[in-house]
Amino acid sequence: MFSGVYEKLERATYFLNNLKTMADDAGGFPYVKKSQELRANLDGFFFEIISAKDFFLQGVNDKYGAGLSKQEGADLGKLLPLLRGSNNKAYNVVIQIQRLLSQTTSWLWIVNNYRNSATHRELIHFGHEAKFPDNVVRAQVPPENLKTYLFKDPEDSSQGNSVIEVIPYCEQSLEQMRTFLDGLYSQLGI
Repeated sequence: MFSGVYEKLERATYFLNNLKTMADDAGGFPYVKKSQELRANLDGFFFEIISAKDFFLQGVNDKYGAGLSKQEGADLGKLLPLLRGSNNKAYNVVIQIQRLLSQTTSWLWIVNNYRNSATHRELIHFGHEAKFPDNVVRAQVPPENLKTYLFKDPEDSSQGNSVIEVIPYCEQSLEQMRTFLDGLYSQLGI
Protein backbone atom coordinates (compact mmCIF):
# COMPACT_ATOMS: atom_id res chain seq x y z
CA MET A 1 0.00 0.00 0.00
CA PHE A 2 1.17 3.56 -0.59
CA SER A 3 3.17 5.20 2.17
CA GLY A 4 1.05 6.64 4.95
CA VAL A 5 -2.26 4.95 4.08
CA TYR A 6 -2.03 2.22 6.70
CA GLU A 7 -0.76 4.70 9.27
CA LYS A 8 -3.86 6.81 8.70
CA LEU A 9 -6.08 3.76 9.12
CA GLU A 10 -4.17 2.88 12.31
CA ARG A 11 -4.82 6.39 13.65
CA ALA A 12 -8.52 6.06 12.83
CA THR A 13 -8.44 2.78 14.76
CA TYR A 14 -6.75 4.57 17.67
CA PHE A 15 -9.55 7.14 17.87
CA LEU A 16 -12.20 4.43 17.54
CA ASN A 17 -10.60 2.45 20.36
CA ASN A 18 -10.63 5.59 22.52
CA LEU A 19 -14.36 5.98 21.84
CA LYS A 20 -14.98 2.35 22.78
CA THR A 21 -13.00 2.72 26.01
CA MET A 22 -14.90 5.87 26.94
CA ALA A 23 -18.20 4.11 26.27
CA ASP A 24 -17.16 1.05 28.28
CA ASP A 25 -15.98 3.20 31.20
CA ALA A 26 -19.25 5.17 31.23
CA GLY A 27 -21.49 2.10 30.99
CA GLY A 28 -22.46 2.82 27.37
CA PHE A 29 -21.89 5.44 24.71
CA PRO A 30 -24.95 7.53 25.66
CA TYR A 31 -23.56 7.93 29.19
CA VAL A 32 -20.18 9.41 28.24
CA LYS A 33 -19.92 12.72 30.13
CA LYS A 34 -16.57 13.86 28.74
CA SER A 35 -18.12 15.62 25.75
CA GLN A 36 -14.97 17.43 24.57
CA GLU A 37 -12.91 14.25 24.70
CA LEU A 38 -15.69 12.31 22.95
CA ARG A 39 -15.95 14.92 20.18
CA ALA A 40 -12.19 15.17 19.76
CA ASN A 41 -11.96 11.40 19.28
CA LEU A 42 -14.93 11.28 16.89
CA ASP A 43 -13.59 14.22 14.87
CA GLY A 44 -10.14 12.58 14.85
CA PHE A 45 -11.66 9.34 13.62
CA PHE A 46 -13.38 11.03 10.68
CA PHE A 47 -10.32 13.13 9.88
CA GLU A 48 -7.98 10.12 9.77
CA ILE A 49 -10.26 7.79 7.86
CA ILE A 50 -10.72 10.33 5.05
CA SER A 51 -7.02 11.19 5.20
CA ALA A 52 -6.31 7.55 4.31
CA LYS A 53 -8.19 8.08 1.05
CA ASP A 54 -6.30 11.32 0.44
CA PHE A 55 -2.93 9.63 1.10
CA PHE A 56 -3.94 6.91 -1.35
CA LEU A 57 -4.63 9.55 -4.02
CA GLN A 58 -1.31 11.23 -3.29
CA GLY A 59 0.34 7.84 -3.77
CA VAL A 60 -1.32 7.51 -7.19
CA ASN A 61 -0.14 11.03 -8.03
CA ASP A 62 3.45 10.15 -7.12
CA LYS A 63 3.57 6.62 -8.57
CA TYR A 64 2.05 7.55 -11.92
CA GLY A 65 3.88 10.84 -12.41
CA ALA A 66 0.91 13.18 -12.42
CA GLY A 67 3.25 15.85 -11.06
CA LEU A 68 0.85 17.53 -8.65
CA SER A 69 2.13 18.99 -5.39
CA LYS A 70 1.29 17.32 -2.07
CA GLN A 71 -1.41 19.96 -1.53
CA GLU A 72 -3.04 19.13 -4.88
CA GLY A 73 -2.38 15.38 -5.08
CA ALA A 74 -5.73 14.44 -3.58
CA ASP A 75 -7.70 16.90 -5.75
CA LEU A 76 -9.71 14.66 -8.08
CA GLY A 77 -10.45 17.51 -10.47
CA LYS A 78 -6.75 18.07 -11.02
CA LEU A 79 -5.57 14.46 -10.79
CA LEU A 80 -7.99 12.75 -13.19
CA PRO A 81 -7.14 14.77 -16.33
CA LEU A 82 -3.44 14.10 -15.76
CA LEU A 83 -4.01 10.34 -15.53
CA ARG A 84 -6.35 10.07 -18.53
CA GLY A 85 -4.63 8.23 -21.34
CA SER A 86 -1.31 7.81 -19.52
CA ASN A 87 -2.29 4.90 -17.30
CA ASN A 88 -5.70 3.27 -17.57
CA LYS A 89 -5.36 1.33 -14.31
CA ALA A 90 -4.63 4.44 -12.25
CA TYR A 91 -7.31 6.44 -14.05
CA ASN A 92 -9.93 3.72 -13.50
CA VAL A 93 -9.04 3.44 -9.80
CA VAL A 94 -9.36 7.20 -9.25
CA ILE A 95 -12.65 7.24 -11.20
CA GLN A 96 -14.04 4.70 -8.69
CA ILE A 97 -13.25 7.10 -5.85
CA GLN A 98 -14.78 10.02 -7.74
CA ARG A 99 -17.98 8.08 -8.45
CA LEU A 100 -18.48 7.20 -4.80
CA LEU A 101 -17.77 10.77 -3.70
CA SER A 102 -20.35 12.09 -6.17
CA GLN A 103 -23.17 9.83 -4.93
CA THR A 104 -24.79 11.38 -1.85
CA THR A 105 -26.01 7.97 -0.70
CA SER A 106 -22.65 6.15 -0.95
CA TRP A 107 -20.80 5.15 2.21
CA LEU A 108 -17.73 7.17 1.15
CA TRP A 109 -19.71 10.35 0.49
CA ILE A 110 -21.42 10.02 3.90
CA VAL A 111 -18.15 9.48 5.82
CA ASN A 112 -16.57 12.36 3.90
CA ASN A 113 -19.56 14.57 4.76
CA TYR A 114 -19.20 13.79 8.47
CA ARG A 115 -15.50 14.69 8.25
CA ASN A 116 -16.23 17.92 6.35
CA SER A 117 -18.94 18.91 8.78
CA ALA A 118 -16.79 18.21 11.83
CA THR A 119 -13.71 19.99 10.51
CA HIS A 120 -15.16 22.84 8.46
CA ARG A 121 -18.74 23.62 9.41
CA GLU A 122 -20.06 22.49 12.76
CA LEU A 123 -19.89 19.87 15.46
CA ILE A 124 -21.29 16.42 14.79
CA HIS A 125 -24.63 16.05 16.55
CA PHE A 126 -26.12 12.93 18.07
CA GLY A 127 -29.64 11.58 18.09
CA HIS A 128 -30.68 9.52 21.09
CA GLU A 129 -33.33 6.86 21.28
CA ALA A 130 -34.69 5.37 24.49
CA LYS A 131 -36.93 2.34 24.72
CA PHE A 132 -38.84 2.16 27.97
CA PRO A 133 -40.27 -1.13 29.14
CA ASP A 134 -43.75 -0.68 30.60
CA ASN A 135 -42.60 -0.95 34.21
CA VAL A 136 -39.53 1.32 33.94
CA VAL A 137 -39.47 5.04 34.64
CA ARG A 138 -37.10 7.37 32.75
CA ALA A 139 -34.49 7.49 35.54
CA GLN A 140 -34.12 3.70 35.41
CA VAL A 141 -33.56 3.13 31.69
CA PRO A 142 -31.21 0.17 31.29
CA PRO A 143 -28.11 1.00 29.19
CA GLU A 144 -29.06 -1.54 26.52
CA ASN A 145 -32.28 0.42 25.90
CA LEU A 146 -30.56 3.76 25.28
CA LYS A 147 -28.94 4.18 21.86
CA THR A 148 -26.94 7.01 20.27
CA TYR A 149 -26.77 7.66 16.55
CA LEU A 150 -25.22 10.19 14.24
CA PHE A 151 -27.75 12.23 12.31
CA LYS A 152 -28.14 11.12 8.68
CA ASP A 153 -27.21 14.67 7.72
CA PRO A 154 -24.88 16.19 10.31
CA GLU A 155 -26.20 19.68 9.53
CA ASP A 156 -29.92 18.91 9.36
CA SER A 157 -31.38 16.96 12.28
CA SER A 158 -34.81 16.90 10.60
CA GLN A 159 -33.44 14.10 8.37
CA GLY A 160 -33.40 11.85 11.45
CA ASN A 161 -30.87 9.41 12.80
CA SER A 162 -28.69 7.04 10.83
CA VAL A 163 -29.68 3.39 11.14
CA ILE A 164 -26.50 2.27 12.92
CA GLU A 165 -25.28 3.41 16.34
CA VAL A 166 -22.14 5.55 16.51
CA ILE A 167 -19.50 2.94 17.39
CA PRO A 168 -20.79 0.19 15.08
CA TYR A 169 -21.04 2.82 12.33
CA CYS A 170 -17.40 3.81 12.84
CA GLU A 171 -16.31 0.15 12.90
CA GLN A 172 -18.19 -0.51 9.67
CA SER A 173 -16.77 2.60 7.99
CA LEU A 174 -13.22 1.69 8.96
CA GLU A 175 -13.60 -1.82 7.57
CA GLN A 176 -15.18 -0.47 4.37
CA MET A 177 -12.33 2.01 3.87
CA ARG A 178 -9.66 -0.61 4.53
CA THR A 179 -11.27 -3.10 2.13
CA PHE A 180 -11.93 -0.42 -0.50
CA LEU A 181 -8.38 0.93 -0.52
CA ASP A 182 -6.85 -2.57 -0.45
CA GLY A 183 -9.02 -3.47 -3.46
CA LEU A 184 -8.04 -0.35 -5.36
CA TYR A 185 -4.36 -0.94 -4.64
CA SER A 186 -4.75 -4.50 -5.87
CA GLN A 187 -6.29 -3.25 -9.11
CA LEU A 188 -3.19 -1.16 -9.73
CA GLY A 189 -1.16 -4.36 -9.77
CA ILE A 190 1.75 -2.84 -7.91
